[in-house]
Amino acid sequence: MGLDSKTRQPVPLSKAQLSILNIFKEIKPFLENNSIPYFLLGGSLLGAVRHKGFIPWDDDIDIGIVRDDYERFLDTVSKNLPDHLELRSYRDESDHHYYFSRIVDKRYVMSREGSLVSRKENLWVDIFPLDGMPNNWLKRRIHMLRLLWVRLCYHVACFDKVNLKRPNRPLSERIIISLVKNIHLGGHRDYKKWLVKLDKLLRAYKVQDSNWVVNFMGQYKFKEMFPKSYYGKGKLYTFEDMELMGPEDYDRVLSQMYGDYMKEPDDCDKNVHDAYLQDQKAELMHGKLA
Repeated sequence: MGLDSKTRQPVPLSKAQLSILNIFKEIKPFLENNSIPYFLLGGSLLGAVRHKGFIPWDDDIDIGIVRDDYERFLDTVSKNLPDHLELRSYRDESDHHYYFSRIVDKRYVMSREGSLVSRKENLWVDIFPLDGMPNNWLKRRIHMLRLLWVRLCYHVACFDKVNLKRPNRPLSERIIISLVKNIHLGGHRDYKKWLVKLDKLLRAYKVQDSNWVVNFMGQYKFKEMFPKSYYGKGKLYTFEDMELMGPEDYDRVLSQMYGDYMKEPDDCDKNVHDAYLQDQKAELMHGKLA
């Protein structure tokens, strides 16, 4: 059980959270046995620091793996998963439309209501690649602009799947979404073309040669770009009944992403994924990574 950040009392886990926790318990030995370092990211790191586990209204676990190890993970993990778990990647033949990968539990289905088209997805753990960025300031800014452009093109190409209800979007994004929503004609079918372009850009700079590390396809884009020293060699954090690895300097990471990260958001901002376990809508399953 995680902790309520105000009362410091245990918070019972929902059925979905328990199932997601079990997914990670099944892949954690594979990561460790194959020497694949990982780091808690975003709301999962925040949950570990603020709640000692899940944020009470969160509905997934996010980890990041440095690119070379991420590719090794994708190449080998499927052979080591039980039958009810499956790797999903945009590179396979599934309808997985995200750039990052997932390990899903096929026994459970979540309904996603935050997009133009309601859809169903299996319970998941998200696996993000961590990539390097140019050390030179000007080159880094140019690279950032190129990444943002390709990301925008990708989102337009699969606009019917974009989460329109995520709170705290910048004004510029809300304007673009409003314009695209009014002219969108059902979505282009070439979003994978843009994911291939994005993949090529993100692989251009290796982490070992860079002073900067980015999780660009996370929710916060370049708010998730940090000096490599923030990650360091990693540090263990309590997450429910496990000890999981996260960045060494969690304070700088979380401050950059969330500001006063120990303060909980208003109730109206606790709904990012707008997702619920089928037949479990009464549960607090509205994922918020802050």
